[in-house]
Amino acid sequence: MAAMLRREGVTASFFVAMGPDNSGKAIRRVLTNRGFLSKMFRTRAVSMYGWRTILSGTLLKPRPVGIAFPNLLRELKADGFEVGVHGYDHVRWQDRIDNLGEQELAHEIQDAFEAYRAIFAEEPRSWAAPGWRTSPAAMRLLDRIGLLYRSDTRGSTPFRPQVDGTMLSTPEIPTTLPTLDEVLGRERLSDAAAIVRFYRERIRPDHLNVHTVHAETEGMGHLDSFTLLVRELKGASAEFVRLDTVAAHLDRESLPICPVTHGNLPGRSGWVATQGAPVSGNG
Repeated sequence: MAAMLRREGVTASFFVAMGPDNSGKAIRRVLTNRGFLSKMFRTRAVSMYGWRTILSGTLLKPRPVGIAFPNLLRELKADGFEVGVHGYDHVRWQDRIDNLGEQELAHEIQDAFEAYRAIFAEEPRSWAAPGWRTSPAAMRLLDRIGLLYRSDTRGSTPFRPQVDGTMLSTPEIPTTLPTLDEVLGRERLSDAAAIVRFYRERIRPDHLNVHTVHAETEGMGHLDSFTLLVRELKGASAEFVRLDTVAAHLDRESLPICPVTHGNLPGRSGWVATQGAPVSGNG
């Protein structure tokens, strides 16, 4: 995926899980997340992820993710991409966020940031919650760190989160578009051109559009579709920006203040953190 973006001359923000790949443990979602099994079949998960990933952390020993490829991550940054933190143990955070105490959350965040520091010898500036799942305790812990921004939710516009009646300082830049794995097998998308039309119809030219793509989807089996989308958007004079660039130009005091709520999205099993209705138009 990164090679294609380099060739096309566009930039992006990459968020990387820093700890072990325990993807195989996600099979527990069959019992806890309604719709997870149907999504596995709908997206042809085995062919998308491969058996090594499907069994990682169960029958096969979990492999490290970000910390195992420091040179690759440094190359991404040297080539002009942003590299942010996508948690430590992705599956543990996504599946157990409701049951993790503040100390456990703090350890997950600390371990992820320590791995980032070991790779880049600098402090991380951004965080994206695994699976768009977070909690009041996690949001407060991250807010104390003083990040430039975070991207934990699904929503429509940058905002400042309100947690238990308290306004946080760190801006939130939500994902605004459906992800391809949420769309596959649900919409009638017969080929790459149909996928491109689907997204072109949903991109708003007068707004910030945040599109989350996944290495195992757009970066592998659907790279042709993603490449075509990038080229179509370039032809339409779209501007590709890193999220840290967006964050650097936000006026925090004028952002809407919104609670973070639980919501459900078509094609996604289980809840995600979503942007609630503004409680104030001005900070």
